[in-house]
Amino acid sequence: MNIVDIEKLNRENFKSIMNALSMPGNIEKIKPLFESNLLAIANCLLYSEVSYFYEGIEEFDLLDAITNASKTKECEADYIFCDEINEYLLTKGKIGTSKDPEFSGTLIFKCKDFNGLKVKLSGPGINKEKIVNLPVDKSFIEFFNEKNSYFPLGNEVFFLDENAQIVALSRTTKVEVI
Repeated sequence: MNIVDIEKLNRENFKSIMNALSMPGNIEKIKPLFESNLLAIANCLLYSEVSYFYEGIEEFDLLDAITNASKTKECEADYIFCDEINEYLLTKGKIGTSKDPEFSGTLIFKCKDFNGLKVKLSGPGINKEKIVNLPVDKSFIEFFNEKNSYFPLGNEVFFLDENAQIVALSRTTKVEVI
């Protein structure tokens, strides 16, 4: 029987999540929990004082018991998880308020890989600029830029591929389609 040290796994995955967020466009690796990369991320981020929304087929019941996070509607969720890239959910993610920008939503989308639209990233955590591929279309980028145009309001977005790799865009990241 394999024994998993969930606390150690959470620390390692949380470090990967923060590295991806602090250096947008960099690829970081996630270690699975219960044979799921998405549940591994969710287990790092969820706890009893936050809420989440999930659209997909993964089994969140055990995670609900472990984290005690509450399920809610997409427009009220602190974290939005989805088994596919969903622009509608990006439109529904809360962006915080001027007084409390930390009450925004973070979105985590599963994707096959990072192949897709070639974009130029700039902003904090990026040395001048960085050219990457993201698994999105032009309208997703336009909406991401619009939602994040009134800093400190906005959303962080993570993309999780089938190889347990993540790439993040922070609310401070400027994204330009090439």
